[in-house]
Amino acid sequence: MNKKAQMQQLSPCYCTKIRKASRAVTQHYINILKPSGLKITQFALLNNLRRNGPLTMNNLSEVTNLERTTLIRNLKPLENKKLIQIISQENSKANLICLTDNGEKILNLTLPYWEKAQKSIEEMLSNEEIEDFEKILKKLVQSTYK
Repeated sequence: MNKKAQMQQLSPCYCTKIRKASRAVTQHYINILKPSGLKITQFALLNNLRRNGPLTMNNLSEVTNLERTTLIRNLKPLENKKLIQIISQENSKANLICLTDNGEKILNLTLPYWEKAQKSIEEMLSNEEIEDFEKILKKLVQSTYK
């Protein structure tokens, strides 16, 4: 086996394989979403706020499985672009993170790009593979986040 073939072989480590696939898929979404001005991570955060309503930092951290420090770092650009608003609550130390009208607008503009990225992934896999993929991902997330 030549050196290039050896380098392209997949690692026997499941974590390495998942991370490599994740980076490839993330880059695929980044490329397709680029005209919208949002990164896929930003789209995901905004979409979680749309689906779940205003959330505290702890709640959003739980929903996204992101550590608070990572979440804060990812929310800052969204707040600077006025896509979210972080509101301090009177009777609580927890701040509430809300999607703004601008955030809703940019989500609506980005949705067709996201749908295009989703469709392209679906076209790579059969329906059976997609169902299996969903089951595997769900099982991995449920069994590792205890």
